[in-house]
Amino acid sequence: MSPLSRETAEDLGRRLHAEGFRPLPDADDGGILIGTRLWRVRAGYVEYLALRPNGLAHAVRAEARFDYNQPANHGRIVERRSGYAVNALDWLLATSNTPASSRKRLYVPPTTTAEPEWPPHEASGP
Repeated sequence: MSPLSRETAEDLGRRLHAEGFRPLPDADDGGILIGTRLWRVRAGYVEYLALRPNGLAHAVRAEARFDYNQPANHGRIVERRSGYAVNALDWLLATSNTPASSRKRLYVPPTTTAEPEWPPHEASGP
């Protein structure tokens, strides 16, 4: 697979930044840089996209659990996809509110505000 074009890479970067992903270098066990890992936290999950120089990416959603006593461990991987970077990001964004474990959208209750008085006092007629 060929590397991402400059235009595609810049568009991908803008989308990742706008969606709240933050970058970290991704190195192998020998300390050699193999790509970039972008991550964000969403409602109990960590989502990350591991980008490779050849244009491929691994998209992963894992339970957001971390223990400093066991830093190599993380929560259970819930879903993952691999493929062309743009397609992997599209999948991750399209499914970010619907993890495989529930397939239900999260409900956020509306904020409570005082109901406006109707009719307003100024509008009292003759």
